[in-house]
Amino acid sequence: MVGMMGAAMSGSGSDWTGNLERWLEPFIERLGNKTRWRTCPRYVAGLIGPGDRKSVQPMTVRFAPGDYDRLHRFVAAGARARCS
Repeated sequence: MVGMMGAAMSGSGSDWTGNLERWLEPFIERLGNKTRWRTCPRYVAGLIGPGDRKSVQPMTVRFAPGDYDRLHRFVAAGARARCS
């Protein structure tokens, strides 16, 4: 799982997304779905990463280009769908 967001952050001079993914691993394992495994680190990076706007569209542009629908479904599904 480590390195999934590397392309999104290439050229940033920072490896904080790799550290974030390693930190999230025990939590992500409980999500039970590979799509959610890939989406969770991008969502969390969007929340804590650079940028003033923390809604789904700007976070998608920064951390998950082309995956607006996937990120939106992740957020809209709610905790009960992610922690089954």
